[in-house]
Amino acid sequence: MNTTSPSGATTREKIIEAAASLIPEVGWGGVTSRRVAERAGVNTGVIHYHVGSIGELRRIAAVGRIRMFFLDRLGDALTQEDPSSAVEMILRSLCSGDSHDPELLLLYESLVAANRDDQLRTEIAASLSQFRQRLHDWFAEHGVARPLPAAVTLIAAMDGFLLQRTLDPDLDPAPLIDGITALVTRQPV
Repeated sequence: MNTTSPSGATTREKIIEAAASLIPEVGWGGVTSRRVAERAGVNTGVIHYHVGSIGELRRIAAVGRIRMFFLDRLGDALTQEDPSSAVEMILRSLCSGDSHDPELLLLYESLVAANRDDQLRTEIAASLSQFRQRLHDWFAEHGVARPLPAAVTLIAAMDGFLLQRTLDPDLDPAPLIDGITALVTRQPV
């Protein structure tokens, strides 16, 4: 049973959204069935019916948001023809919001939790692997001389830049952009 609310969201979607919004607010361990039920406007028992355990709910909510975070940054950028322009667009998109944006806080909470949750670590690693592969394929199609090192470096640089930016909100991405764009030079024709 997956009922749809008047807003169009199913009960399961409302529960997952509630959990995702709570992770940055109260931390990984603070996301409880009671809090999720209150936020989603459902009975606590409904959560376990639709999702299973609170641990599974946290994983589903976190991995879904992490995927969207990276997809949002890659999507528009990979419509560019020039790899350097795409890299700049991706890295500048990391500065578009507040360094304490709920999406970023959810990412950090999830990465910390992944150190203690093998399934979460596996699911996040699989998502990052898919993004690296997508970048690799795109770089290869656009003539980048070393597409795999460029893809691995870009994903790692995004993660590192985001972490540093939480500590230094005024961090300028220009030096990072210069360094990464040097990796995505096209092969001579």
